[in-house]
Amino acid sequence: MEKITEEIISLIHQYPTTPMYSLQMNKQGCKLVVEMENNVDYRLVENNGESIMIPLNVMITRSGKQRLKVKIYPKDGDQYLTKYAHVQINIFNAPSKNSSLKEYVKIAEFILPQGLEAKKLPYYEQNIDFEAHVPFDYSEELNTAMDLSKIKGIEEKVVKKYNEVREICENSDIIAYNKLSIHSSALVYNTTYTSAEDIKNGQKSNRFGIVESNLKNIKFLPIENYIVQFYANNKIVALWQKNHNPSLFMNGENSTGKIMEGGDPLFLYMPEGSTELKAW
Repeated sequence: MEKITEEIISLIHQYPTTPMYSLQMNKQGCKLVVEMENNVDYRLVENNGESIMIPLNVMITRSGKQRLKVKIYPKDGDQYLTKYAHVQINIFNAPSKNSSLKEYVKIAEFILPQGLEAKKLPYYEQNIDFEAHVPFDYSEELNTAMDLSKIKGIEEKVVKKYNEVREICENSDIIAYNKLSIHSSALVYNTTYTSAEDIKNGQKSNRFGIVESNLKNIKFLPIENYIVQFYANNKIVALWQKNHNPSLFMNGENSTGKIMEGGDPLFLYMPEGSTELKAW
């Protein structure tokens, strides 16, 4: 693990400024997906109400105009969006990662319009545009990456990679999982301005999602009945269940015997000069 941690740290940059962008999402009576144009998405797809604040920096590729695509679906059991569907999204900006809450400024917002139930909509989408100014830039890496839609047999290659990762998770192979995640970990640490010291401490104390679980009798779903979704002008790809959950998904029993379930998204890309799919 130490070698992997050092490799991640070797990819970390120190920036003179640390502006932060955050996304506050509240939803009930529906499922919610927010996708950053030229990047990936984040999903709130439980059938109950949810509220969360996430660092939006990890979905920003570079400075400039940003377009967030808000996608709203009926919850399981509903064919259309009902009068109980509610979504509110606020986007905040703060001058640095050490800013106090009073320094966070709302720069964009979205509220799901009322009365949509009369239109019997199976899906609703709207864009939120805002400006972001960040010191990092991942656009060149994506621009030079392979156009996955033009690769022969890409679906089979993606499914094969997912099955490889599924096996890693089944075997609780934390080292292999972290090796796979070097690029994605460095991206998160860079965009959230995490120091090398904090990375080392975090790697020691973190649990690693579905690859390391306290649950018993764990079962992973087979990689089938999926939807292939491309992102960032076909430079990134992911597989999703038809209910919008990740295809890397498991369930198991907690200490009281209650069935728990969850999954991790896996976004893949093929860097310039490579023939191998890697985790974005």
